[in-house]
Amino acid sequence: MRPISSDKTKSAGNAKNRPCSLFPARRLLRASLLCAGLAACSQRPQSLTRMEPLIGTVCSITLHGPAQEDAFRKAFDRVREIENRMSVNIPESDIGRVNAAAGKSPVPVAEETLALVEKGLGFARLSGGAFNIAVGPLVTLWGIGTDLAAVPQDADIAAALGRIDFAKVAVNETEKTIFLQEPGMALDLGAIAKGYAADEAARILRQQGAARGVIDFGGNILVLGSRSDGTGWRVGVQNPVQDRGQYFGVITASNAAVVSSGVYERFFIAPDGRRCHHILDPQTGAPVRNGLVQVTVTAGSSTEADAFSTTLFVLGLQAGMELAEKTEGIEALFVTEDKRLYATRGMKEIFSLSDRSFAFEPGL
Repeated sequence: MRPISSDKTKSAGNAKNRPCSLFPARRLLRASLLCAGLAACSQRPQSLTRMEPLIGTVCSITLHGPAQEDAFRKAFDRVREIENRMSVNIPESDIGRVNAAAGKSPVPVAEETLALVEKGLGFARLSGGAFNIAVGPLVTLWGIGTDLAAVPQDADIAAALGRIDFAKVAVNETEKTIFLQEPGMALDLGAIAKGYAADEAARILRQQGAARGVIDFGGNILVLGSRSDGTGWRVGVQNPVQDRGQYFGVITASNAAVVSSGVYERFFIAPDGRRCHHILDPQTGAPVRNGLVQVTVTAGSSTEADAFSTTLFVLGLQAGMELAEKTEGIEALFVTEDKRLYATRGMKEIFSLSDRSFAFEPGL
């Protein structure tokens, strides 16, 4: 994501992503938006931006109006705390210790880790397993986004599928422990923890008196308040068939999160010419192939937008649309391989199409 217009400011664009420590690099940037209402930098004294390399990307916070450095510092410190607790790549993190103890013993974890794992399991149950925080063995097997990315053998995929049963993730609220009941299981919070980090940063900023601004965590956009004229921030949605920085429409939003999942952010081309992207299907053990190239979700929290963007993409157009329409506070935009657009009723009210090579369909 990157701003394309703002509250009288200019954009400096996004910095290049670095290898991820909260999520494996193969899971790094599912969201694919351009924030079109907030600047990445500004020379105006009433608009300040600070960036830090955290959770595997360049985390950017822009605040409009009076702001103190303490607000930025405390927000980034909170994100760093979450990273140290939930990174799959930090052995001493909560998730690292839980994964290392799979099939052996329950592991005590922080209350927030326990709560986020429970939330992830809730999404898994809601989606019938389309969203699955136990997908770690498959993520490691494919290695998408790393130098080891390759199409696994069918036997290896079958073995990994046998170790991703989210029903075998045992959460003990009384003891504050998590236990993976089978050896070889592994949690991966890459489809939800970055959204949670953005929500927590927003909470800290509001506590510090920030009323207007943007949190851009490598594609997870959360806008605070509205622009100075009272209108919503304009968030451009990445064109899924063009280079980064090209958008095909704009979402107007206030106090909301906007997240996209797409097939174009982390992928490799297999020897047979297939594009193998990072959104893995827990049913087949392979990258999702259902005719979709992108799903964009808006929600009141970045945690929900993050999780729902993956959930709806894996579910596919029909089932995904049905879930989005019946879930209060969730709006979604689906893009198919042939550039057809399908949107929930609420999304149609806040999305403006700018690239006429895409076209809305009347419905399903």
